[in-house]
Amino acid sequence: MKKIIAGLAVVAIIIIIVSFKKHTPAPSVNAAGFTPVSVIELFTSQGCSSCPSADHLLEKTIIDAKKDGRKIFALSFHVDYWNRLGWKDPFSEQKYSQRQNEYASLLHLNSVYTPQMIVNGRQEFVGSDENNLTQALHKSLNTTPLADFKILKATVQNGVPQVEYTIEGNTNGSKINFALVSLSETTNIKRGENAGITLTNDNVVRQFLSIPAQA
Repeated sequence: MKKIIAGLAVVAIIIIIVSFKKHTPAPSVNAAGFTPVSVIELFTSQGCSSCPSADHLLEKTIIDAKKDGRKIFALSFHVDYWNRLGWKDPFSEQKYSQRQNEYASLLHLNSVYTPQMIVNGRQEFVGSDENNLTQALHKSLNTTPLADFKILKATVQNGVPQVEYTIEGNTNGSKINFALVSLSETTNIKRGENAGITLTNDNVVRQFLSIPAQA
């Protein structure tokens, strides 16, 4: 069993296996019968006037998934390149902007933009597009992954999150993503494109670690 100790305690720990490599075959049904999961990555910014609608859609999706028991993991990555517009997003990180740029390369996009949603590292669309999100979730939740956690235990000891896990299945070209998230953050925006409004962001990524997956 492998153990990971993270350095920041927030509110929740999300651990997922996703394949990102350009030439890795898409997951397909396999005899192991692993449970399908859907991972939503929303790239957003409090300094972007078109982002609140995507933030609301992410919130709605999280609530709906809890009600019907779907295995949907939603992550809100706040990018930093809109901080120049007058409001510095307190949750923004350059490394999240870099992650989005890496996706742009893998998905052959000409540029990055916000709000952008990416589902299971393969399907991307405007983050406020509910129809595209519904279709992407349906596809991902009906595709059996090639690997899954056999054992997964996340705890917090003395304020420090610790994760123990073992994996089974084909992990070729896959990574394990560990995300420490704040379940909900409410911010009064004082400047920039969203000046004067109060924003609520859900599942805000506060710390992120990605390592190669090994069974």
